[in-house]
Amino acid sequence: MTIIYSPDGAIDLMIEPRPTMLGCVIKGSVPLPTATRTDIRLMRYLASLMHSRASRDVLNMAGLLADSLFIETPGVIVRATACASPLFLGEMEAEAIATRHPVLLLRHSQGQTDIDVTVDLVLPDDGDLKWFQDYRLFRGLSGDSWLVPSGDGSSVRLLPHGLFLTEHAPYADDWDRTAGIERASAHLDAHLRGGWSWR
Repeated sequence: MTIIYSPDGAIDLMIEPRPTMLGCVIKGSVPLPTATRTDIRLMRYLASLMHSRASRDVLNMAGLLADSLFIETPGVIVRATACASPLFLGEMEAEAIATRHPVLLLRHSQGQTDIDVTVDLVLPDDGDLKWFQDYRLFRGLSGDSWLVPSGDGSSVRLLPHGLFLTEHAPYADDWDRTAGIERASAHLDAHLRGGWSWR
């Protein structure tokens, strides 16, 4: 918001447009491709971290994130892809606006070994949206699960009743952060090798 003082002493408020990712929707783009086996396993894995039931395509109202998973208790839409950012940021925004639910996109490497995952998250917030991009999975020593930023920013705790945002990081320093990301990676790898399917 910008305050403008006119010569006659009147005060006008100019509302500046909020930043949007809709410009990242590529002309002629199509919904995310059909979920691969790795995509499905990653989405199910995230649901398990939140200790929540998940169902397929329950709220796919906008239709842009087809084959998404809906984590029921906190009401989070999850999708996974091997596509790099900024692809599908605009579609995430449209889905969040249409459904009023958080949308989380897991971006993974295409290799079959040591899958690397980054996370983009958009949260509806009082008529606006909050973006968290290029986050990493983090696992604490007690088994708690987080999304942590690559630099400064809020951390997001994954809980059965929702996503908890905090300015306090779940790690003490860079070494502790790296160790937590490595624990999360090893935990994810163990689950992916175990094999899951849709229920």
